[in-house]
Amino acid sequence: MELVIFRLADKEYGADIRQIRQVIRMREVTPVPDSAAFVEGVISLHGKVIPLVSLRKKMGVSAEKPSRWSRIIVTTLDSNLIGVVVDTVSDVISVETASITPPDDVLKNASYLEGVAKLFNRLILIVNIEKLLTKDDRIGIDEVHKKVEIRKRS
Repeated sequence: MELVIFRLADKEYGADIRQIRQVIRMREVTPVPDSAAFVEGVISLHGKVIPLVSLRKKMGVSAEKPSRWSRIIVTTLDSNLIGVVVDTVSDVISVETASITPPDDVLKNASYLEGVAKLFNRLILIVNIEKLLTKDDRIGIDEVHKKVEIRKRS
């Protein structure tokens, strides 16, 4: 399995490379009023307006302003493009499935967590990006899309 490795606070995460369209540098974000707390705003990418989700806010990690190292992981969710803001993206690695253990009892409540990869002295939490957002979260993202569409028509 090939994983894109990213960092959030002091933890390393990995996401299946097949779930990721591209990784881009942080850019200017346009806020969207009255959107869900975890929505940073929207950006324009290749002529499309894409909502940005702050993974720090979504996961309850102390919110910090994006730095020059911050990256946006662009993915597809419910056939819409979204961007996920992370602290850094470090590399792409291959991981043998034998080195991945399923989440233990403490981590089972995190439905987005697929497992933990142990690589030498590193522990990498493997996430399923599609499961990061709950049904209610997806409704919030859909509302952002609708607000942006209304603005484009005006």
